[in-house]
Amino acid sequence: MRRCFLLLLALAGSPAYAEPWLCAEPDGTKAFNYDPQSATRRDCVDHPLSRGYVKRAAPRSDDYASPADFPRVDAKTQKRRDVARREILKRELAEEQKALADAIREMAELKQARVGAAAPTATALKRYEDRIRVHQANIANLQKELGGEG
Repeated sequence: MRRCFLLLLALAGSPAYAEPWLCAEPDGTKAFNYDPQSATRRDCVDHPLSRGYVKRAAPRSDDYASPADFPRVDAKTQKRRDVARREILKRELAEEQKALADAIREMAELKQARVGAAAPTATALKRYEDRIRVHQANIANLQKELGGEG
């Protein structure tokens, strides 16, 4: 009787534990499965959650080598592309500088009108200040892209 009681206690006391498996269903969704039969399925992965103490092997450098037929650009073509890019950046810089000068001029005219009969609102002045700030930031970014030669 005592042996039977200990056996029942041991069976009742052991928690039900199964390894989680991440399985891909036929419709493409992924779901966790705790069924031991999942171990035999090809579309299931054990330990899908990474553990912090597990160190993964570093990838080998030849895994990331580009294939021989990977498109390459010869130096002459790249030089032409660099020159074209630089010309585009210079053109954009000139346009931004012109737009900045126009915005500053328009704001000065608006402030000049303040002295006259029609006083501009604070929101109109704020709009011009924002435009000027955006143009200045664009010019700084373009000059930085050009290497400070602006």
